[in-house]
Amino acid sequence: MSLTSARTATSAPVPPPAASSRRWPTGARLALALVVAAVAAWPVVKAALAALDEQWRPTGDWAVLTLRVEDVGRLTPFVGPYSRFGWNHPGPLLYWVLAGPYHLLGDRPVSLLAATGLLNAAVVAATVVLAWRRGGLPLMLATAAAMGLLTQSIGPALLRDPWNPYVTVLPLALLTFLAWSVAEGDRWMWPALVGVGSFLVQSHVGYAAMVAAVAVAAVTIAWRRRATVPLLPRDRRSRRALVVVTAGVALLAWAPVVVDEVAGTGNLTEIVRYFASSDDQPAGAGVAIDQAALHLSVPDAPWLGHREQNGDDGAILGGPTRALLVPLAAFALALAAAARARRWPAVRFQAIVGALAVSGLVATSRITGPVFAYLVRWWWVIACLWWLSTVWSAGVALAHWARLPRTVRAAVPWLAAPVLVAVVLSTSVRTASGAEDAATPDPSATEVLGHLLDPTVDALRGTGPVLVVATGSVWGTTADAVRLELERNGIEVAAPPQDSYRFGEERSADERPPVATVWVVSADSATQWLDHPEVTRVAGWDPLELPDRRQFLAEEAVLQQQLVAAGRDDLARALAVGGGGVDKEAIGLPGVDQDLLARIEQTRRKGDPVGIYLGPPTDPRHPTPPWSTAASAN
Repeated sequence: MSLTSARTATSAPVPPPAASSRRWPTGARLALALVVAAVAAWPVVKAALAALDEQWRPTGDWAVLTLRVEDVGRLTPFVGPYSRFGWNHPGPLLYWVLAGPYHLLGDRPVSLLAATGLLNAAVVAATVVLAWRRGGLPLMLATAAAMGLLTQSIGPALLRDPWNPYVTVLPLALLTFLAWSVAEGDRWMWPALVGVGSFLVQSHVGYAAMVAAVAVAAVTIAWRRRATVPLLPRDRRSRRALVVVTAGVALLAWAPVVVDEVAGTGNLTEIVRYFASSDDQPAGAGVAIDQAALHLSVPDAPWLGHREQNGDDGAILGGPTRALLVPLAAFALALAAAARARRWPAVRFQAIVGALAVSGLVATSRITGPVFAYLVRWWWVIACLWWLSTVWSAGVALAHWARLPRTVRAAVPWLAAPVLVAVVLSTSVRTASGAEDAATPDPSATEVLGHLLDPTVDALRGTGPVLVVATGSVWGTTADAVRLELERNGIEVAAPPQDSYRFGEERSADERPPVATVWVVSADSATQWLDHPEVTRVAGWDPLELPDRRQFLAEEAVLQQQLVAAGRDDLARALAVGGGGVDKEAIGLPGVDQDLLARIEQTRRKGDPVGIYLGPPTDPRHPTPPWSTAASAN
């Protein structure tokens, strides 16, 4: 039987609540829905507001995100966060959405954490309210419980993390409920569906397949039901208003992307060119199925708090294929039961979630390079909705099973309600209790940057533009923190042209010719640069006193020679640039002094030194220390 073969009471644009709550006045039901939504969102709000009491100096991607959010209104971005593959994600909605609350909350780096947390809180609350619209009190409580388990596993730190692989996770759940609402004829969800879908795709292109699949599923179902539930309001004025608002949301969301493509960087072309011509091997269907097996399994799924395991390359390890048997069987049986009971809204919910899961497989299979855990965080939401839709279909089928006595059927929601309320309250309390102690991103860097940023700003005040170059280390995250702090203090920063896509093309050295070079030097080079009078040291941090550092360098040189003699040039290089793996991979190597190794590693754990040096301008495309330039000229 097709999804549209039966006319039921649920084919109205907004179906009535479940029988257990029909006797309640509309105002009371709405008030209860808002209370449950507030309880579900409360721990996220608490995590957001707790961030305002933190001391945080963002580095790396977080520094760049803060910089670009601050650019809204002056150097307004028309593209999204940068990708490690040399292009930007499609659009700027992440920056635009966070800019307002960021400024309202004080224009400080911690304001970005708070703004992100409040955004996620709004997403949780909206998802719970939509669940009430779709299934009344029972589905609202089930959804609040599922979101409580999900947010508890995500944790307060990531719930307020603005990094685009994290900030897009919870909106995927909201998108799915919006799509289901559209399929049910809740027409004014169209603008919201367009807006949330645009936010996801623009912030992380990996969501494109999932957004497209969910939207197509919703439109297909709505189209097939158009005989009983018209796609648009019959009233001409309402129809016109809906079309105008939906088109307006789409235009506002995608106009900057089109402008950039036509008159800017051509970022969309770069994305298409990368995926069309990349030689990188994608993960493939096998890896995608393994990830589905890991995340859909119960009760040891990551979204339920089970710890993920990583391989030697840092990639998340998938689960055995046989682990899919239970979730697939449960999903299919619940779908069949709901269809047999003619509970078509539940069937449509599962259909949309099924489309989401299949598209999640496609998205995962196209990942290039190691499949790090942060790249597949969408599976947390897919798995959460998979089991929520399964339980919901099974529950409504049981509640309408004719073979059960009417009193038993009527008691089903009331028996489930106390359990769901207990889950909602317990998860909210546990998540909220960790809000005060939640770590900021890269917390150890804040203390180090406290020694670096203020002296650097004081030394450069009134100058600019300056080219900021990171050298001497495998990481360039500190340099991003310096760039942010300089810009926040009115000192213009120039970026190498080949790297300007990260910071905005307006900061390219081609647009801002630098008058000086700020060198952010770390690891061994931070000390070695002291011997070069061609540059001036303006700030620095080192856990060791200078004589102790000199002694460390002498011992390190001996260990490097031993590693090279043992055939491990890579480990010798890692010592010099602050890389990892030495402490594990050098153990037991022939010819390597193990006592020396232990002593060196104990010192390295205290942190790598960092120095900020000021020098003359250099070639932005190929930055070279001034003594190297002089040597080549001679």
